[in-house]
Amino acid sequence: MTTRNASSASLLEKDLEIVGNISFQNNLYVHGKVNGNIAAPMDSRAALYIQGDSEVTGEIRAPLVIVSGKISGDVFASRRISLKSTAQINGNIHYLEIQMDEGAEINGVLVSMNSISNAQ
Repeated sequence: MTTRNASSASLLEKDLEIVGNISFQNNLYVHGKVNGNIAAPMDSRAALYIQGDSEVTGEIRAPLVIVSGKISGDVFASRRISLKSTAQINGNIHYLEIQMDEGAEINGVLVSMNSISNAQ
């Protein structure tokens, strides 16, 4: 699935389950289940929102990642990752900047990136 239109956001509803990789350009809100990788250009201003009722199994690559749901896989955030209190991540997190609320769960390694080029 590729989102390349001029709209500011795309939404995957909670009753939707995607099997396959997703690439996007702007903002993507995930409410459902994704079994595949999710990627945006690391040098863009794209933002990925993993909502509280969502589950992602696969690698995530995006400049800004906001997590309230569950992720099983490594996450690469070239700008920032924000982990809300309901976030559950089973995988390594590669980040430039991180913000984590009390209650967020990580089962993996936190890796600080020296530059954006390390994530590409």
